[in-house]
Amino acid sequence: MTRTARTTTRSDDHTTGSDRPDGCLTDWWRPAFTATPRELFIPDRALWVHGDKAKTPIDRDTDPDTWMTAAHSNDAIITQIDDGATDGVGDYTSSASMPSVMLAMLTALDAHEGQRVLEIGAGTGYNAAVLAQRLGAGNVVSIEIDSDIAQRARSNLAMAGRNVRVITGDGAAGYPPGAPYDRIIATCSVGVVPWAWVAQTRPCGVIVTPWGPPMANDHLLRLEVGPDGAVGTIVDSVGFMRLRAQRWHVTDEPDDFPDIAVLSSTDLDPHEVLGDHAALAAALRMGECRKIFETDPATGGEVLWLLAGDSWASISDGQVRQAGARKLWDEAVAAYRWWTEHDRPDRLRFHLTVTRERQWVWLDDPADTVTILA
Repeated sequence: MTRTARTTTRSDDHTTGSDRPDGCLTDWWRPAFTATPRELFIPDRALWVHGDKAKTPIDRDTDPDTWMTAAHSNDAIITQIDDGATDGVGDYTSSASMPSVMLAMLTALDAHEGQRVLEIGAGTGYNAAVLAQRLGAGNVVSIEIDSDIAQRARSNLAMAGRNVRVITGDGAAGYPPGAPYDRIIATCSVGVVPWAWVAQTRPCGVIVTPWGPPMANDHLLRLEVGPDGAVGTIVDSVGFMRLRAQRWHVTDEPDDFPDIAVLSSTDLDPHEVLGDHAALAAALRMGECRKIFETDPATGGEVLWLLAGDSWASISDGQVRQAGARKLWDEAVAAYRWWTEHDRPDRLRFHLTVTRERQWVWLDDPADTVTILA
């Protein structure tokens, strides 16, 4: 039952569809996308994520046709691995987002002419270029923590004729010299919304960011800023690489896990307990925990692993093994029971309140006494 040690690649952006976004473009965004060729922002060598998450290396010099097909696709393209290190483990750390994901986020942002926008995470510069085309380059500031990525974004933007200011710095701190902003949009996910983003947004302004706890890091959050904080609503399902300051790491089970684990049984399907909308309820209550479904090489059956810093659990064919300070499967089942008792709420019924002192998730009514995450 023991797994071999492995790394877990951080999520890239995705949506439920894979069609090109052209037919979904509104009159507001169509001219900006049309006037911004995506190929100007794709590096000569990258990794094309297409089909059923298949990954194909692309090289503009050796296979320009495939490279151009990828550049014109509605697919994510990985542009950096392991923060640029040559001896890493293969984690994806920067990408060109799916155009349809960009469109969904820009639509949620609801930016208007004359408004100032701060982008957290410049990436290739493509998103900033689209914003600049619609709002004017002087109204867009982008901040990028990786100096190499920031420089490439500047070069790409200059090639496209968009004089967007790209700052090299930690996006978790925002960019105070340019504040206040009417809109902030993040191209990386967070589990905790940095207060700096709220503080640097005008009252009645909007923040759009991928968001989620470690076990359900696939939600698009739209926050409306008030005088004392912000209130957010989940508006879509997306997944992005984590803000570097908030990355987490999977802890594999110890070698003696089979010996120290306590054995029990369950008649619940792990996919139901931790699937779809139920996953968010469990993730919010379980905190720093990751789930991994994989095939047991010994039996060929499926195994669910729950991994935390000091606790581990495996569930396979009705058998549960748990070890460490926490009983992770028991916690997952308790969260599932809570979810069913509250009429199986979908993700759109969860909301987030952010203040300077704390932030918490609530269900349906802000006055509801049921606090899920404080």
